[in-house]
Amino acid sequence: MDEQHDDDEQMDDQSTTANDDLYGGLPVRQQNAIIALVNEPTIAQAAKTAEVGERTLHRWIREPTFSKAYRSARRESFSQALSLAQRYTPLAVNTLAKLISDSMTPASSRVSACMGILKFGRDSIEIDDLQARIENLERATSESSRRTWG
Repeated sequence: MDEQHDDDEQMDDQSTTANDDLYGGLPVRQQNAIIALVNEPTIAQAAKTAEVGERTLHRWIREPTFSKAYRSARRESFSQALSLAQRYTPLAVNTLAKLISDSMTPASSRVSACMGILKFGRDSIEIDDLQARIENLERATSESSRRTWG
């Protein structure tokens, strides 16, 4: 089956879609392969879904342009997942608060809920602190560059 798909690849024209920015001008077949790689649990399944040979897909993954587009698609996919998770954050915190407040909730569950809220709070403070430190460093670097170069 790989040989057939490898032959098909040679016949593949260099047509592209409107997603040229995301996929770096890759041919449609390679764009479809990237979509399959992002959505399927294995390379073998991605190759099957994209209707390309597994060897072809492995070879494409080693190509710098394809690899860069694949990493970009993975970042985009993960970014969308994070956005979805952020939308549910208030609900999650409210649910944890209800568990903590409900005396009928088993103690182990209440402890886990407390730990989750404490970790979330600590992480939020750490992120705020890191953001402030980065802003201060950027400001100091910018001021230093202005003094050095005029």
